[in-house]
Amino acid sequence: MPNVVPRFKSVALVTSIAISAMWVVSCGPATSSLSSVVPFGVDLSGVWVLDEARSDAPPDNEAALQRLKAAEIGGKRSDSFGSIIYATQDFPVIAADRLSIDQDSSSIGISYGDGQHRDLIWGLQTRAEWKVDAGWEQSRLVVKSVVSHTSGIERYQLGSNGETLLVDISIRAGPDRRSFHRTYTRSQ
Repeated sequence: MPNVVPRFKSVALVTSIAISAMWVVSCGPATSSLSSVVPFGVDLSGVWVLDEARSDAPPDNEAALQRLKAAEIGGKRSDSFGSIIYATQDFPVIAADRLSIDQDSSSIGISYGDGQHRDLIWGLQTRAEWKVDAGWEQSRLVVKSVVSHTSGIERYQLGSNGETLLVDISIRAGPDRRSFHRTYTRSQ
């Protein structure tokens, strides 16, 4: 009869080492999945005006609030923090009629109008409770934002003529998942 105990111990030892290595790696410092190098020729700086005909409308906060109230009246527990109600507050680009962008080799500043502004450096950062990862995937600026109840990805890309800015936003807020497309044209 073959001796199975030493073989079992060696498999258990290898498994234990592999699990320990994964744990150590996962507890290490987080790194950005995005590039911090601005692609050659990509400059999003400028003033951009919404092209309403080629853009999705922002979420209807009033309708979302009514659905939330109806659910509560119906006896369902609701969590307004995990709701699309706050999407325009958390991701102002989905409602902005005008963007003013300043970009340099290490950061970007985006003004959305009405006093809303965000400055981001390339890489991982914390903004209030939000974890934000900003950087580049090929020629697109990508901003990934996560908080306990909401996450979103914004992708900014110049059109082929350099006079159009295409913005795609995907949001998960509690059970809600929404996507928005916004098209802006460069202001002269």
